[in-house]
Amino acid sequence: AEARFNVSNPALAEFAADAAAWDAESAARDSESDAAPLRARPTPPPATVVETVALALDVTRHGPPRMSDAAREHARDLLRRMDADDAARVARSGAANQLESLVYHLRDIADDDDVAAVTTPAQRAALARALDAAADWLDANAELAPVAEIERQVAELRALEEPIAFRAAQLATRPARIAALRAAIAQAEDFAAQLRDQYAPKDLEPVARALEALEDSLDSTLAWLDALVAKQDALAPSDDPALTTDDLDAKARAVERSLAEVAAIAIKKASAESASAPQPETAAESELEPESEHTAPAAGHDEL
Repeated sequence: AEARFNVSNPALAEFAADAAAWDAESAARDSESDAAPLRARPTPPPATVVETVALALDVTRHGPPRMSDAAREHARDLLRRMDADDAARVARSGAANQLESLVYHLRDIADDDDVAAVTTPAQRAALARALDAAADWLDANAELAPVAEIERQVAELRALEEPIAFRAAQLATRPARIAALRAAIAQAEDFAAQLRDQYAPKDLEPVARALEALEDSLDSTLAWLDALVAKQDALAPSDDPALTTDDLDAKARAVERSLAEVAAIAIKKASAESASAPQPETAAESELEPESEHTAPAAGHDEL
């Protein structure tokens, strides 16, 4: 170790003596005409300089001794295990809360009219037993159970809940979807009938092929709908549905696409016919036409 100090510059004394000598030389030169040239005036040095002093130190360490490399690695491992335990505790708590919330939710809706409409007494009893078993298991194992085991319990309850929720949603929305599909079919049939009335069979090209495809699609869709509605009506609300809203929506989109294709062809045909039709004669054009040179005499008068 070393220490540094700012001290007065020792060269200042030498500078003072040299400056006095220079002053004397300068005064003597002024009195002698043939004196030698005067040297340059001395330049003052810095007032202070940095002086470095070596220090001999004895170091005494207080507090716990320095950890060895092995001890530091052991401490790091311990911190990593503590972090992992904290993360596992948080994940376990979150999974347990999810399971508990699901149990409460399913118990709340188990007696709802919507659930009762799409379940049998046996199905509701099985759901109640599963909820009681899950609640008992959670009370006994929530603090120590692995997250995967809690998630398995959640999945088992979801497997019971999802079919019930699906049947309830289908029961509530299916009638409106059936009505929408029948309305789409009726609209497409009206449009096809209007085209049949507007054009003679020989004038339907190029609409005829698309129109026939549309009519065949409407017939098959209506037959499919009637068959599935009858099959669905034969089922109990607690049975898995034979006719789903996804199926109905897909059929409605297919009808709309077919109708749009025919309409586009019909519009193109009408535009082409309008462009090729002769323009009607205007009143101004008829007034400008010259009269015939040979005009028939009026009846009842003699010719001049």
